[in-house]
Amino acid sequence: MHFTLAGLALFAITLSQTAAPIPKASVKDEDKIVGVWQIVSADFGAGVPVPKDNFKQRRLEFKAGGKLVIRTGDKPAEEFEYKLDPAPKVKAIDVIEDGDVSPGIYELDGDTLKLGVVEDGNAVRPTEMKPGAKGVSVMTLKRVKAEKKDK
Repeated sequence: MHFTLAGLALFAITLSQTAAPIPKASVKDEDKIVGVWQIVSADFGAGVPVPKDNFKQRRLEFKAGGKLVIRTGDKPAEEFEYKLDPAPKVKAIDVIEDGDVSPGIYELDGDTLKLGVVEDGNAVRPTEMKPGAKGVSVMTLKRVKAEKKDK
């Protein structure tokens, strides 16, 4: 195939006028959720809000690659896996421990994360973020800002 310089220039001009703009890369929930989160309110399925003293030292750290680490004060960390599925109308999360799956749902809005996770492994995924639902823990978390270090 042989192109002339004029033909190549005409092709480039035509292509630049007809090509759709390249969309900006969107930040996926898998990237947005990564970080350390502090529970600010919780209902562990009893319909009664849990006193803040019960979870004020608890931190959830979502890591890239699907690792979830939960730390409570000086106690040893608990490690889990998680999988997100942001495609459904109600975004889905699975929390996995030793092969047992606790299905849940989530809402991620900036620095606020809401989780509704079934307590019993292999149960039916909740369909709404409803505190007080039997066997469903509903938590609201805020992102912990990284502390700035003095120079």
